[in-house]
Amino acid sequence: MERPRAAVHRTIILVDVEGFGDRHRTNHHQVAVREGLYSAVRRAFDAAGISWADCDHEDRGDGVFILAPAQLPKAPFAEVLPRALAEKLHEHNTTHGAEERIRLRMALHAGEVAYDEHGVTAASVNLAFRLLDAPAVKTALAESPGVLAVIASGWFFEEVIRHCVHIDPASFLPATVAVKETVTTAWVGLPDHPYPPDPTRLTAEPPAGPVPHQLPAAPGRFIGRTDELAILTAAVNAPAGAGGTVVITAIAGAGGMGKTWLALRWAHEHLDRFPDGQMFVDLRGFSADNTPMPPEIAVRGFLEAFGVDTAHIPVDLHSQAALFRSLVAGKRMLIVLDNAVDAAQVAPLLPGSSTTTVLVTSRNHLPGLITALGAHHLRVDILTDAEARALLSARLGADRVAAEPTAVDELVAYCGGLPLALSIVAGRARTHSHLPLDTFAAELREVGLDALDDDDPTASLPAVLSWSVRALTADQARAFGLLGIAPGPDIGLPAAASLTGWSIPRTRAVLRGLDQVSLLGQDTGGRYRVHDLIRRFAADHAGVDQMPALRRLVDFYLHTAYTGEMLLDPDRPVIQLHPPAPGCRPDSLPDYAAALAWFEAEQPGVLAAQQVAAAHGWHQAVWQLAWSLFTFHSRRGHFHDEVAAWRSGLAAAMHLGDRDRARAHHHLGRAYALTSRHGDALDHLHRALTLAEHVGDQRLEAHTHRMLAVAAGRQGDDERALKHATRALHCLQTLDNRMRETEALNAVAWYAARLGHYDQARANSEAALAAHRERGYRNGVAAALNTLAYVAHHTGRHTDAIDYYQEALTLRREQGNVYKEAEILDGIGQPHCALGRHDEARAAWRQALRLYEVQHRGADAEHVLRQLDALDGSCSE
Repeated sequence: MERPRAAVHRTIILVDVEGFGDRHRTNHHQVAVREGLYSAVRRAFDAAGISWADCDHEDRGDGVFILAPAQLPKAPFAEVLPRALAEKLHEHNTTHGAEERIRLRMALHAGEVAYDEHGVTAASVNLAFRLLDAPAVKTALAESPGVLAVIASGWFFEEVIRHCVHIDPASFLPATVAVKETVTTAWVGLPDHPYPPDPTRLTAEPPAGPVPHQLPAAPGRFIGRTDELAILTAAVNAPAGAGGTVVITAIAGAGGMGKTWLALRWAHEHLDRFPDGQMFVDLRGFSADNTPMPPEIAVRGFLEAFGVDTAHIPVDLHSQAALFRSLVAGKRMLIVLDNAVDAAQVAPLLPGSSTTTVLVTSRNHLPGLITALGAHHLRVDILTDAEARALLSARLGADRVAAEPTAVDELVAYCGGLPLALSIVAGRARTHSHLPLDTFAAELREVGLDALDDDDPTASLPAVLSWSVRALTADQARAFGLLGIAPGPDIGLPAAASLTGWSIPRTRAVLRGLDQVSLLGQDTGGRYRVHDLIRRFAADHAGVDQMPALRRLVDFYLHTAYTGEMLLDPDRPVIQLHPPAPGCRPDSLPDYAAALAWFEAEQPGVLAAQQVAAAHGWHQAVWQLAWSLFTFHSRRGHFHDEVAAWRSGLAAAMHLGDRDRARAHHHLGRAYALTSRHGDALDHLHRALTLAEHVGDQRLEAHTHRMLAVAAGRQGDDERALKHATRALHCLQTLDNRMRETEALNAVAWYAARLGHYDQARANSEAALAAHRERGYRNGVAAALNTLAYVAHHTGRHTDAIDYYQEALTLRREQGNVYKEAEILDGIGQPHCALGRHDEARAAWRQALRLYEVQHRGADAEHVLRQLDALDGSCSE
């Protein structure tokens, strides 16, 4: 029919075949399904008195998109068409085998539809497709004994179905739809197996998703801040700004001022204002590792708290934020954004309506929020004298404080109203409850207070710390000083025990004492952290045994990391370590899982220990620490850290022998290749090759050729890659190492496949797979399966490709090898696309994209984004 230029209000019908791309359906089965689908749809339209010829319709492979003429009444599309379609589907299914039977999802909507030279374009069409993709209708069909599930938009239900005579609208179930940027309420019905009618549904409120309650516990010893609490209340009570904008209060102040406690105290006192939920996130703007949380991670956490299926969370931050705003719109909620670094980090997490309140805490004043969004500004300053006295009374007891008013006055004056300083004073006084408060005041008077830091020069902490350290036991003072020189952002108990040279029970008891006097903090994972200001002070009190302590700690990380490395890859050739220093007690990691968990927690400490070793000229330890991080870095995709580790490793190896230098050049070249620094990679790999040939190390020569193949392949030169892979294979064939030879054989197969030599590639990779399976070498099995999957896909055996990829994916996930997991997910999307399984391809590519982004693999992430963008076009390659 002729398409009008102007937008026209049309009825929109979508149908989609359940499991059309199922692996059990061959091309022959899919042709039969499509014939049956079109026959059933046309006959159902005839039964409803709707002319199929007068409708616009587009084939979607596994479904049909239909626009009915504007002049047609809409009731038949609800009253007659679904039942007729279900009847025709039953007729088809009774005469066809299981692989050719049809079950359908159907979406009904209506709205303005515009046309251009490319086809239809309209928000109403987008909404209809979101309805069809909603988990609610998929679940309804999966759980129904019938053959058809219908989902109607809220508009279609209210304007059409609710007023129907021949069907009961009470037999429809309301459902929340949250797909991509769409959040709406729809209605699901089963024409051939209706839900039991329930008239109360027609008057009930729309279904609600999970109500998040994410606030941490209220601070138990909160003192003062009466004025600040009143200001927060007044800001929330103030009339909404122009356009009903969201109410935002930015709470700013120096570190240690109690901003988070203030926000949480106010929030818990006003929970009744926010019946639709409270959300909280620590944005880590000023954290120990100096790595603020990306806003896309924060908003993804919020979306998951609302129950949004992770498969339906958009990829880009803009769409994520739009979906979040849609979910929050109209809700009476509180959102606490704690420890923000700047306004740019906060902006994507802000809702858009005045029903929601946002509290933002930061050391910065966030002028962008104040200027652009009209946020209320609240500066949290030092405590008043009265509040400081109340804090001491709460910690030490009112009677003890009242007994020495002069001493308390002096303590308050010297602490300058800084909550952290007051807490340290109170902690020491509680620990030494037999001493009068005047003793502490006298010591403060004698030592004085230096400036705390640049954030607040009116408060001073170093003197309080000096005085606090004097009151520690000998063990506590020694541990405190050594923690000040310990590398890394935090430290675990076993590492701390080696640092001190004590047993674990003794170390635990000492650290507990430091925690009690607020000189040390322990997180929920049991790791110990020292505030950066306190750490600098502690380093000045490390004592005379700094060098032996650091050597014990370096040896702890080295020997434990080596044990972990051999658990992650037992087939690596062993290296010889010097015995650990006296007093060092390396962790005895029991198994693979324990090794992986240890590296996850300790990798920053291992890298920091390597820098300590480099600074002290412990060259062998520097080189061996880099070697011991190899497998963990490879499986987690931490190749930028691998570059840093081996740059130090190479500098150390220059003081060692040619063989160690050769291996350092090899590993650094490999790390450069995998971070796309191709010139540096080739330089170091060729240096490694020259040194390997010089010292007669054929094994290293072979591995270097393999890495030259990788470097060439990443530059797109598969012919040169194949030559290097073949050289590696020839080298290894002269050695008695069947496993590495088989790995090289699969590498040859991979680059042959990349060049289109599929028969040769299949034969070599099948041989490699058989050899690796026989030996039980899981790395090799996974690599060979990946090659076979690539070959299968590019020779049209897409189902076989998926099977190969799936087995490889399982193995990589069991290993915790997220680097290779990302590549397999990237690959598996291609055969899914070729089979028309767009949902499966999209899900795989979105998972791959998330992993690529976390691993900072920009080029790979861009490649996946292009695949996702082209998903509605031609997907197979």
